[in-house]
Amino acid sequence: MRIRVRLMGALRSKLPDTHGSTQLELESEATVNSALEMLELSASRVHLVMVNGEMVQDRARPLAEGDELTLFPPVAGGSCCKRSV
Repeated sequence: MRIRVRLMGALRSKLPDTHGSTQLELESEATVNSALEMLELSASRVHLVMVNGEMVQDRARPLAEGDELTLFPPVAGGSCCKRSV
């Protein structure tokens, strides 16, 4: 089966020259975890998973022909604004 994968943020570097989007050919019984393995992405590098625009927590969720898998990395940050007193 074929799915579309979109990698966001720092994950885009896994797909050079594709602007963070590609097609994957997977086995018919593939899951979100199968796609992560094919992309060589460890679970710790992926914070949020969406399938067809809906957040997915179960990474053993089966995928279907034509699904769109969107992956987001963990986000870290600090203080965006400092106040002067």
